[in-house]
Amino acid sequence: MIFDALNELVVDISPLVVVTATVGLLVFMGFLTFKSVSSDNVLSGVPELKGVPVLGAVPMYLKYGMPQLVSKLITIGNDGISYANVVTNVLVSVHDPAMVREVLAYPEEIASREGDSGYMSWSPFWTLRRLIGNSLFNYVGPETNYRRNAFIREFNSTKSNSEKFDTITKLARAHTNALTGEGSTAEVDNIRYSADIFAIALWGEILYGNPNNHVGGHVLSLSDTIIHLAGNPWSSIWYFFQLLLKLVTPGESTRSEAKIRARLAKVVERNMEKLEEYEHNNPDAPLKIIRRLSVMTGGGRTGPLSKFASEFTNLNLFGGHHSIGLNVAWSLIDLDKHPRCLAKLTAEINSVDTTHFTNVNSNMPYLDAVIMESNRLHPTVHATLRVINRETTLASSGRPIVLKPGMLVYLSFLHLHTSPTLWGPDAGEFIPERFLSGNKKHQPFMPFGYGPRSCVGYKISILAIKVYLITLLKTYKVDVKDHGHKTKVGTLLQTMKPVSVKVSRRS
Repeated sequence: MIFDALNELVVDISPLVVVTATVGLLVFMGFLTFKSVSSDNVLSGVPELKGVPVLGAVPMYLKYGMPQLVSKLITIGNDGISYANVVTNVLVSVHDPAMVREVLAYPEEIASREGDSGYMSWSPFWTLRRLIGNSLFNYVGPETNYRRNAFIREFNSTKSNSEKFDTITKLARAHTNALTGEGSTAEVDNIRYSADIFAIALWGEILYGNPNNHVGGHVLSLSDTIIHLAGNPWSSIWYFFQLLLKLVTPGESTRSEAKIRARLAKVVERNMEKLEEYEHNNPDAPLKIIRRLSVMTGGGRTGPLSKFASEFTNLNLFGGHHSIGLNVAWSLIDLDKHPRCLAKLTAEINSVDTTHFTNVNSNMPYLDAVIMESNRLHPTVHATLRVINRETTLASSGRPIVLKPGMLVYLSFLHLHTSPTLWGPDAGEFIPERFLSGNKKHQPFMPFGYGPRSCVGYKISILAIKVYLITLLKTYKVDVKDHGHKTKVGTLLQTMKPVSVKVSRRS
């Protein structure tokens, strides 16, 4: 009882008290549970960010967060790699494009997202599995490719997305019109929230026949909670403390995590009720996507979903809409700061029949360039992490660097996207034209990942972003109120504060 109460209240404890207690805990953990690693032979010849005895860089991590810690690692790793000890684990920052591509191309047998569930892991995916259950994030081996291909057929194929275009357009029109209702102008407190709501409604409709998936705010609130916990180091620390005291079985959820899973289950149950209602009322209509995924993986045309499709119901509630909301918000901020770019985009929108899928998908090069440039500067998922499972040599490093089991490899897309070395002295500026002739090989662009674990739904997300932006800019003149939005680097790359705008209907 005491530990369950602590588990639920730990986030409210004074940070100073938590830091003090955690330092003691980590020292204890270091002596009891980790293999010793001598700093002299960890990664010979690779720059090391020095920390404090036993704890290494942990105090820095807990005080400033992983992105700031990695920023320091990048600063000292001039040749694309550096490391720091985290207690007696090793955190490796790989920030050379070739090395990043190599690590992301490793099969799961060599590098996975989680590591061993019975030992301390700083990977956010360790926490995520306990919050939402198994998903495509966790699977390894040949089975993974089959699952990925099912998603790709539904969300990354031109044919499939063309079938969704009318639905996306209809929902974008309804949600943008709702910004002012019957009026001609409105003050929108947070345009990202409005775009998130559109995206949640879109996923609800195409998956279950539930365009009211956003009503009540349950999905957005739940998703924000999961993202916060998955990216918070205290979640991993507290879980490991309970593992040490045998208060939880490795891999199982704590009581507070189980409560989140119960909330997820209620939302999924409501969606399944909507699906069954839709199927009952429309027996001859095409199957909704969640049903198609289920049929593809052994489920029936009615009744319970296949295991694969059922797992996706949880995964989709956690993600799938943030990239749309954040892309819309950052694009509007960038365009507002650069009136010339906004004028070029508006001219293109007005010159193209945007009611046709092919035009929106393939014949709007400046819109594509705007979205790509915004993703370069503000990738929603700004970094990823891999846990080394089997000893391997980093071949692209140009010298023998051996990555050993248990090492955590952190890969920063944000650094690759904004490095003056890779993109030139104007790397920090918003210049969509740089993408009109295609990006060059030495300019790494990975807003949706790279290799066998890249995003399986990025094309439908890009299509939804395009349609929402087109509809918004054709319907309204949009004025972003604050021109000084700063970046908040957390689990996702967000704005420091809400993006408030004024929208005025065009005549």
